[in-house]
Formats: sequence, structure tokens, C-alpha cells
Amino acid sequence: MKNKALLTAAILLFCTLSLLHGQGRLSKYVTAPEENLRAAPNGVKIGTLLEGTEVVVIEEQGNWSKVIMSGWIWKPSLSLVKTRNSKNQMRALHILTETRTKAEEALRMVEQGTAFETVAKQMSISPTAAKGGDLGMFEPGDFDPAISKAIAALSVGQVSGIIQTANGFHLFKRLK
Repeated sequence: MKNKALLTAAILLFCTLSLLHGQGRLSKYVTAPEENLRAAPNGVKIGTLLEGTEVVVIEEQGNWSKVIMSGWIWKPSLSLVKTRNSKNQMRALHILTETRTKAEEALRMVEQGTAFETVAKQMSISPTAAKGGDLGMFEPGDFDPAISKAIAALSVGQVSGIIQTANGFHLFKRLK
């Protein structure tokens, strides 16, 4: 069963890489002697890539590139279960706008009863907009410190005020 799951994951990775190459995405190579691999921009370090490692860029945000790669690791090191400290995990919805005026408009809509997810789909410029702004599960440190701090300060179900970062103006609704 475990081997079948690993084979399925390998086939999925191969198909994804093939699809990405077919969409004109080119391989790039790490040029620094050592580069940190992070769960999110400014997030928790999850690995290290060495100079010359081949990666495919699937998304860009400012100075950050989300990459996928293919390689070999020791089989006994793999698990189907993600090991993270679940007591610190959070989940939130996110709206990102380019201007404070747009963020104020989005916040007004939410305060007047429009579902946060609906406003995110209509107004957010974040890649998460299509999913209603869902950031998924994350831990403190996975995002910009100002964002992690703002979300951590919220109670479950509470919506933040407007938070400004270098990427724009953010609103959050904490789910967990």
C-alpha cells in the first residue's frame, strides 16, 4: 500500500513537471552556494538547495519564487503523514488589494454581511482569491512577520483590520 502511494505521488510529480514544461516554463538553476527552501515567502525553512540544483518556477511574488524540483531521497525518510506542531497551526482567509481604498471597500462589504470568501473572489489580487482567499494550514513564521502577528492576534471567526505590507493591503479572517 505504501509503495503504491509513493508510486502514485511520483507519477503525479512527473505529470506536473511535464505539464509545466509544456506550458513554456523553463528549468532554472540555483546560483548561490546554498539557498534556503521555505514553506512560504519569509516562512519556516523546510530545506536547503545547493548550487546547481534544477528547479521549475511555478509562481512568483515580489522577490520570491515558488519552485518544484525532482530528485532522489532515502526511501525510509518518507511518510504519508506531515509532521508539524499542530498546536501552533492556524488557518485563515485572505484578501489582498493594491490600494487602501480597495481594502476599505472590501472590509466594508464584509462588515455589511457579504461572505469573506465572496469578497476575496471578487476583489483580491492574491493567488488564493479563486479559493475564497483560503491560505490553508500554516504556522507562525510561514508568512511575513506582520501577517503572522495579525492573524495570531485574531480569535477564530474574527476579521482583521487592514494590514499594510510591501505586497499591498491585507485583510484576514481566522478560521483556526
